[in-house]
Amino acid sequence: MSQITAESTTIIANKSNNGPSFIGGVYLPPFSTDAVTSLQKSLNDGFDYIVTDLPVLAAANPGATKTRSDVTRLESKWWTTSVVGLVGDPPRWKEASPRKTYPGETLLKALTSTGTSDRAIATRNEAHAVLMGMMEWAAHMNIPAVILPHVPLIEIHDAKHDGDDHMPPSTPNDQRSTTPQTNINNRSAKEYARILAALATSPVCTTSHVQLWIRVPLTLQHLRSFQLLLARGDHAPSMGCILCIESLLDANDLPDLVRELHPFLGGGNVKAVSWNTAVFLKNKKGYPALSKSHQFLFQMLFGRLGRTLRLMVEGNVGEPGVNVPSPSKTTVRDIGQHGGGASGRLHHLQYLRHLRSRDPLTKLLDSEEAVIETPYLDHLQSPLQPLGDHLEYQTYETFEKDPVKYKRYGEAIALALEDGIDQERFEYLGSTTTTSGQLKKMVRTAQGDDDDELFDDVDADYAYGGEMVHVDIHRVTILVVGAGRGPLVKEAIDAVSKVSATWINKTSDTPEKRRKALYAKIIAVEKNPSAILYLQSLRSSDTSWTGGQDYNPESDSMETHDKEGEIIIPGSSNVYIVGCDMRQAADSVLKYMVHNPNLRADLVVSELLGSFGDNELSPECLDGVQRCGILKESCVSIPQSYTSFLAPVSSTRLHNEAKSQSCHPLNPNEGPSGPSIGIQRALETPYVVRSHAASQTHTEQACWTFYHPHSSSKQKKVPQKTTALMDTDIIEQKNLSAEAAKNIDNDRCAHLSFRHDVTRGVATGCGYGACNPEMTTVASVSPDETSSVSKTDNTPFVLHGFLGTFHSLLYESKDGVKSSVISIAPASFSVGMFSWFPLYFPLKEPLRVPPGAYANCSIWRRSDRERVWYEWCAEVVTGEDGEEVVLSTGCVHNPGGRSYHVRL
Repeated sequence: MSQITAESTTIIANKSNNGPSFIGGVYLPPFSTDAVTSLQKSLNDGFDYIVTDLPVLAAANPGATKTRSDVTRLESKWWTTSVVGLVGDPPRWKEASPRKTYPGETLLKALTSTGTSDRAIATRNEAHAVLMGMMEWAAHMNIPAVILPHVPLIEIHDAKHDGDDHMPPSTPNDQRSTTPQTNINNRSAKEYARILAALATSPVCTTSHVQLWIRVPLTLQHLRSFQLLLARGDHAPSMGCILCIESLLDANDLPDLVRELHPFLGGGNVKAVSWNTAVFLKNKKGYPALSKSHQFLFQMLFGRLGRTLRLMVEGNVGEPGVNVPSPSKTTVRDIGQHGGGASGRLHHLQYLRHLRSRDPLTKLLDSEEAVIETPYLDHLQSPLQPLGDHLEYQTYETFEKDPVKYKRYGEAIALALEDGIDQERFEYLGSTTTTSGQLKKMVRTAQGDDDDELFDDVDADYAYGGEMVHVDIHRVTILVVGAGRGPLVKEAIDAVSKVSATWINKTSDTPEKRRKALYAKIIAVEKNPSAILYLQSLRSSDTSWTGGQDYNPESDSMETHDKEGEIIIPGSSNVYIVGCDMRQAADSVLKYMVHNPNLRADLVVSELLGSFGDNELSPECLDGVQRCGILKESCVSIPQSYTSFLAPVSSTRLHNEAKSQSCHPLNPNEGPSGPSIGIQRALETPYVVRSHAASQTHTEQACWTFYHPHSSSKQKKVPQKTTALMDTDIIEQKNLSAEAAKNIDNDRCAHLSFRHDVTRGVATGCGYGACNPEMTTVASVSPDETSSVSKTDNTPFVLHGFLGTFHSLLYESKDGVKSSVISIAPASFSVGMFSWFPLYFPLKEPLRVPPGAYANCSIWRRSDRERVWYEWCAEVVTGEDGEEVVLSTGCVHNPGGRSYHVRL
């Protein structure tokens, strides 16, 4: 047979219709040693890769006579991109064992036998040589992954034949009269772990980067046995698994499996999932289909890992491509027997692709938000040093595309302005009398647009005439700290104009039918010189930033606008750009506010939140702003409060990523020649990460909450309708707002206990995104007595660290009816928002939480004059309060901020 042709090459290169998150492979037993034929048939049917048996090298199999002609007929690019190896049984061992077994079963039994006879030891050594030969050949061919047998559940010692039989019984009649008891902690499983651990640290995996895919049949025992294997192998990055769905599933068994699968998808390093043809049913037309339970599992697996998960179809359906009827003569029986296509599995692939294309998965995996997030999946990023780092232009641009965040901020500002007008907290400047039409024109000018819907009460026939109206103008001072490129400034400008338009349309009950409008002074404070230049450019080109009037360089000073005769357009805003540290009133504009109480801020708006709420120094920054004395005592903060949340996470991927940070240079400027970070610093640093191959095992719990601004116990009621003239008595009185922010202690601590959860947090998924109530419903169903799956009152899991998130109340109206919230905590997640990812707190050593036990976490927020840092530790406990027994505990991470801190 000829080599794979150039035409065939384009088949896989042009498979864009499947999308990047659907990679399907196939294992064809009749062609398991002929990769060329297998690949040709599979590519024609739309598969992306094939599985082929690894050959037994001559050194390990001296009597071998068969050769692999496909080695010379297949170019190297196919071996490195489209072939996965399979560890099977040597040909002569297959012939000696006529009983049908899974691939590699006989080799596995020989490898992990605990027999002590000379022949048993010789056979074990021979099996080891065969395995290493296969793996070395896979490394030589640059095959990306190799599938190995599952962990043995029964200890293989065969005492009956210990002296003369080198392998387990080969026929059913040779079986013992009693069925051996399965045990996930048997000696053969430990032997297998030793072999794989050595393989994972050998050049095969460390130099050639071959991935080990260990088979894991979808049963509770196999899932748990593989978790033990990973722990014994030190959670090596190259040691992963392929989930094998091999048998039909009773609907009553689904809740147990879902609860067990949830932590496994994070802690099990799942690389692929295999669907055996035996699990497919037939629909009315005779085509393969899955049961409802298996469809749910498919959706769960791809919903969690769909952007990195490989899929494989295996199992027998008759000889593929042999005596297949023509399409016009195909019967239902033929469809079921052959499965369609050259591979005989085309219909299986088409059906699985159909499941992947359903709405729930496409919305989750193929949306614009998902595409933006893809490069960040499980990629650890060191948190910002907010007072030292300057964001790049592109970073600002990406954050500003968030469709939810700034909308919520705009809603919060509008609510605060509505309350301020209603409570008459804003300074009265004076009134103006004009026609309703002219008023409409002025507010449109302030907005910079022509929004007719805001003024539907103005008769179009009046044009710019209409009835005479009286408008009271109130001044509001808005302080935007950390303004960046101005998205919050824009939201403030829009909120002022829209709220003014709403109140202008409202007539009061007074005989004069007076209306109200706002005029805003917006002070944008930013420390990044490059962002300041951008803000200044906006102010000089956008009239909505200059009160609806053309830009005048002399108007940059606030003193200029406080002169009598100033032209004020209802609903307009004047923006002042201030370049300094927000904690220091060093700029002339801020100093002017300090000495003029009527010009202090009515509203302070900030977006200083980090992934954990306070980890980017929002408390210290906002306290510093308040201490400067530029806020009124009645000032409102947006956000009003933010709460930090923490939840346990099981994720081999995240833990391995954290360990790998130890090799990175301590100072990036020095390059590879400089000192490395080291393992201690790497595992005592929290990281921002878009968690993906992770499982949050419990509902997140609140750690602490910060509120802003700090209120004064002696706060006085603000005078109503005061004039713009300065009052000497007010200037001389002590600034109570500034005094309230002095000597604030922002250190915190929390001791959390994550007790038994019957669903094991399955609704929280990977710890990022909204909770899925459907998962909770399925996982909460109690199986009846007919369930064949072993029952347990709890699911064990491996604790690799904690995920930190936040929930922020931007603003809640005074009547408590309306509010604006942003959150990345799964229980209250703001769907569509992507500005923040969780903060991962790793553990130096993963902790196994057995059935019936639970995890405790202690976390501290600490600070000194120059730094803020976190310390954390975890323990595994059983028993009730007062009678707790500590099963295992980890050390306190980052004591004294020795490895990680944020500079003040």
